[in-house]
Amino acid sequence: MNILHISDIHFRQVYDQVETGYKGMIAKMDNPLLQLRKSLADIKNKQEIELLLISGDLTEDGEVSDYSFLKKWLCHEIGDIPIIVTLGNHDIKANFYQGWLKEDPSGKPYNTVVTFEDFNVISFDSSIHGRPDGQMTDGQFKWLQEQLEKHQEKPMILMTHHHVLKQQSSMPPLPEAKKLLKLISGYPVLCLLNGHTHHVYQGNVNGIQSYTADGMSFVGEEEGQGNIRFEQRFGYNFYRVRHGIMISQISESFFTGKIIARVDMIE
Repeated sequence: MNILHISDIHFRQVYDQVETGYKGMIAKMDNPLLQLRKSLADIKNKQEIELLLISGDLTEDGEVSDYSFLKKWLCHEIGDIPIIVTLGNHDIKANFYQGWLKEDPSGKPYNTVVTFEDFNVISFDSSIHGRPDGQMTDGQFKWLQEQLEKHQEKPMILMTHHHVLKQQSSMPPLPEAKKLLKLISGYPVLCLLNGHTHHVYQGNVNGIQSYTADGMSFVGEEEGQGNIRFEQRFGYNFYRVRHGIMISQISESFFTGKIIARVDMIE
């Protein structure tokens, strides 16, 4: 199966016209759907897409109408290709259930298991709105343990929003990362996918490959003393899985050269 992995779209139909700070940067960046359309066109010219994975921060502010619009836009662009998502710290669960899933609003974690012929995909919700680093509660740990036990007859792709390897970013990893890694080490996890950092990364922990996708919106580069240089960069990961084995992986990054803004994040 050919799998496209994207992350951190931060979509909003209309961005607040603020002049300064993080919100001012967001107002100045290009519409992420333009970048997503370019990415889809790029991979379609190379490979057929059979599954789309989105590892969180679908929207910037978690508005019901933004989830609804984004889902409709994606389905128009890719047709009936299956889409599996997880939620990030910018997402709001109740609004996601209503806008994306067309269900009653709910604050419960959005966890799913999707079964394919040669593997399973587990989407694990590590998000807490307004808490950038995320959280793995005891209830979530129990749910994941049950699913790993139940579905271990096939290799598993585990997708969550927050990264788990401290060395890959100056941003803190999921606080319960060590607990999560210890849990999955006893099961046939094919790979661990995430977003959150907006920087592409590939690593290995206990024999399990860990892949982070570029953001689809912006990239922040530290310049010291709390100053962040936000650049217009984006990209995607692409995986080919055959008979439950990862046979290839590529990462494509697009550099526009545009500096969106420099922001003092301490203010």
